Amino acid sequence: MALTVGLAVFQPIGASHAAMERVPVMLTGPGCDTHENELSKALLTLQGVNAVYFHRIPDHVLVDITVDMTTPEELVRHLNTAATSWQCRAEIMQSCITAAPAPQTRKDAP
Repeated sequence: MALTVGLAVFQPIGASHAAMERVPVMLTGPGCDTHENELSKALLTLQGVNAVYFHRIPDHVLVDITVDMTTPEELVRHLNTAATSWQCRAEIMQSCITAAPAPQTRKDAP
């Protein structure tokens, strides 16, 4: 005798998935590396934070957020408030990739 079990997930017409974003946060200060558990707990208490990844980029934490629930700026403000006593500072990592056109070289000059 075989038993078949099915699971269906229904979504209302017109419903959309929440936008997710991965926020790279740079951590600076002598207390950051020794308070990883506390930093993780502080991040995960913020509504809209879905996951926290340490050690993928040195001195950074990658944080997955739901955009409609929190912003990168709120995330950093919350983290800095929690980490003041540890001498740890969080900042949104600025990209090193720019959209500016490459400068002309002599070979490219008219």
